[in-house]
Amino acid sequence: MPEVTSLASLGITASASLLGTVVGALSAYWTSKKSYERTAEIEERRQRHKLLLEGAIRFIETMSEITVGSQGLERITQQWGPEAAALAAATDDDDVIAAAQAIRPGIDTSGGRVAVLLRLLRDAGVFDEDIKATTAVLSELRLVAPADVAGSAQRVLYTAFAQGLTAAIAPHLNNQATSEYNSEVNEFFNRVRHHLNVEDITFEFINEDVMAGVLDLDPDTRA
Repeated sequence: MPEVTSLASLGITASASLLGTVVGALSAYWTSKKSYERTAEIEERRQRHKLLLEGAIRFIETMSEITVGSQGLERITQQWGPEAAALAAATDDDDVIAAAQAIRPGIDTSGGRVAVLLRLLRDAGVFDEDIKATTAVLSELRLVAPADVAGSAQRVLYTAFAQGLTAAIAPHLNNQATSEYNSEVNEFFNRVRHHLNVEDITFEFINEDVMAGVLDLDPDTRA
């Protein structure tokens, strides 16, 4: 009987040792798996932040380059007449559509004021290069940006073109147009900063130095 007891004891000890080894291995596996998943999640978030930040900066840089030259102004005046001022002064979708229909009866008014304005500008050929550039960067931003940022970008695009038109054909409204543009850019930046977990900021004028400063984020988000 002592031998049987001894064998049983050895068996129990071996089983316990094996069980401990298995449990230890499983524990190490799950710890390693969770650690890997956390690391992968952090890296994925960092990459999303990087893409969003880079896309936002390129977008605003492109918006700041929109201008109407003397040839464009002459073309607008010839093609649009006095209705150009009404378009520049438009404050909502209905105003834009009404002005657009006065300029181009039968124009497709679907898609909101940004789409309508772009159709008019394409017809006039005033912002051909700007439209190509802004369409490209807006499409790029839409691929990586949350819905609220993409929607805000569309409003920035509209006010940027409106500001360019206003400066050329309705200078007396330029301060208002600039204020609206800066307001939309401010909202755009803060929406981007929100998704990057950075506090909101308010500024009054857009230039390259300000643009670099308001998105001065942690180096890890830019790397």
